Amino acid sequence: MSSRLAAFLTPRSIALVGCPGDLTRPGARPLVYLRQHHYTGNVYPVNPRHAEIGGFKAYPSLAALPERPDIVWIGVPGAQVEAALVEAARVGVPHAVILTAGFGETDAGGRRRQARLAELAGAAGIAVLGPNMLGFINCWDRVPLTFSPAGGLEPLIAGPLGVASQSGALAGIVVNRAFDRKVGVSAMVSTGNEVGITVSECLEYFAEDPRTQAVALVVEGVRDGERFRRAAARLTEVGKPIVALKMGRSNTGRRNALTHTGALAGSHAAWQAVARQLGIVEVETFDDLVEVAGYLSRERRRRYRGVAVVATSGGASIMTADQLEARSIALPRLAPATVAALGGLLPDYAHTRDNPVDVTAGLSEALFGRVLETLVADPGADAVVAVVTGARGVERAENVSRVASESSKPLLACWLGGSLTEDGRKLLDAREVPCFRNPRTLALALAGARGFEAARAAWRSRRPIETRGPAAVALPPRGGLAYAVLADLACRAGVPQVPEALVGTPEEAARAARRLGFPVALKVLAPDLPHKTEAGALALGLATAGEVRSAAARLLKRTRGARVEGLLVQRMVSGVEVLVGVTRDPTFGPLLVIGAGGVQAELLADTACRPLPVSRQEIVTLLGEVRALGVLRGYRGRPPADVPALVQAIAGLTRLAQRLGARLVSLDANPIVVRERGHGAFAVDLLVELTAATGAG
Repeated sequence: MSSRLAAFLTPRSIALVGCPGDLTRPGARPLVYLRQHHYTGNVYPVNPRHAEIGGFKAYPSLAALPERPDIVWIGVPGAQVEAALVEAARVGVPHAVILTAGFGETDAGGRRRQARLAELAGAAGIAVLGPNMLGFINCWDRVPLTFSPAGGLEPLIAGPLGVASQSGALAGIVVNRAFDRKVGVSAMVSTGNEVGITVSECLEYFAEDPRTQAVALVVEGVRDGERFRRAAARLTEVGKPIVALKMGRSNTGRRNALTHTGALAGSHAAWQAVARQLGIVEVETFDDLVEVAGYLSRERRRRYRGVAVVATSGGASIMTADQLEARSIALPRLAPATVAALGGLLPDYAHTRDNPVDVTAGLSEALFGRVLETLVADPGADAVVAVVTGARGVERAENVSRVASESSKPLLACWLGGSLTEDGRKLLDAREVPCFRNPRTLALALAGARGFEAARAAWRSRRPIETRGPAAVALPPRGGLAYAVLADLACRAGVPQVPEALVGTPEEAARAARRLGFPVALKVLAPDLPHKTEAGALALGLATAGEVRSAAARLLKRTRGARVEGLLVQRMVSGVEVLVGVTRDPTFGPLLVIGAGGVQAELLADTACRPLPVSRQEIVTLLGEVRALGVLRGYRGRPPADVPALVQAIAGLTRLAQRLGARLVSLDANPIVVRERGHGAFAVDLLVELTAATGAG
């Protein structure tokens, strides 16, 4: 467990610097909430203008307190924050919560002021939450040290859902909505500008906190990508799902993220790659976040091969089936014994007696309960969904609740009604029966549960591709790698390449072509011309020595003035073209990217990626995610491609990327040509981009 955050969330004494004497003012909220929820530790308002605030003795300064507080709340104007932190350091306070905004989320001056806070806190060993956030709520220990109105909710419902959010306002909304649905929260932490404590540290804490079983995450941009991945992986390993509302996907959203918390939203594709690798469940609305995270926090049975659906409306059953099947949740045929039993329960006009089952609106509550019991007993159903549309809200909810409490399988309700059935929905919430307001969210919860378990199993059994050989290679201090060096490194890393020769003149190119065998491709290698087709530095399908000689002269003339390394002669190969590359994301580091070769990947946005390192199984999964690469399995009479050889080639490219180390910006093999099964896969073009070495002139 993050011992720092564990101590942070359970202070024995709290000093409130800047607490106003008028308790109706917003700045007094932390004091009001601590008093309201009977916080058992000592509370010390710090305000030189008052001797007493809200029934607590007030003090002129931190130095005047009778003891060193465990945590200091700093709610003073921006110009006074640094002085308050300096005094906290002088007194030896270990933890500080800085409410005040106007720092790194504003401008260059704000970023300098924030850097100064970080420097002061680091030197003094103070763990800082903030600035520009609303604090935290520890529901189990009743510590609502927050500016958010959620701290005044009554009661604070303690439970298994952890909430971490960079936005304080949105964190409070999640808690408010969770409490409305009777979903208990272990702790809510808003991190703001993250001078000290980040959402990644929150995830570390929740992974080890025995009272937390799932996490609702609201995030704009991750500042510490590697730490985030480790923390998320730990949650996956111990079986605690993350349900994430990720903002900053749009161009406007990314711009606003820079001005809101100073966070770089980063590449959404990179975020999704991490989410898929670790089973993070992505949602897009608060309703989805609360209902899905609430369900996963309380339901440990997450393996769903098939789901049985019962509805009181044919339209509702079809709508639910559509949403489930869209997320590959199977609705298997019911067992003959189940169908026969339903035939004895349903009226003659209820014709649909297989999955999904439409019992129609007029069925009595006694019969409806027996239908639920029958479906729960079906051997092919791992979960049962009851879709309710009628007006008998409380009676139906009582039935669903009773069967759910007796069932060894999850029984979920989809409550479509409004005010006519609201009392029933409230009853189910109070009894912790999973209840969703629409079929889409229900399907998302079931798919998220299943996806998390699959990701967990894959993560725990994965064997990342070993680097083998030197951990890194010697690189020039600036500039890229000569092609001959890059090709040699690729060969040693296990990247198969087509037979080729690097030459200097048209005559040498012709001789090399005879040796390699026709037809050949001819390329001008020049660091100024990375994209050979656009630069006119490429000729394909040359079938004779004369064609090679003429093409070489033509290409050299066309690229006159460029820094030419030589002419590359390659034997032509044909097959399925696959784009494979490694690019460095500023947040999450190197990402493996796979798409169809040529222009398809870019035009169709048909790519898949994962952060390195990856396993061979993950490479196979990525290939399956690219729609255009379905041709690898064979298409219209064409034989299947050599996928095992392709996987080996991609593994070699990831190995090369890892050996190139931290200076790697991007590495492309575009394309790798995959021949029919048993005939191999070959990289026909390699391109690398490196950053200059630190201190290189």
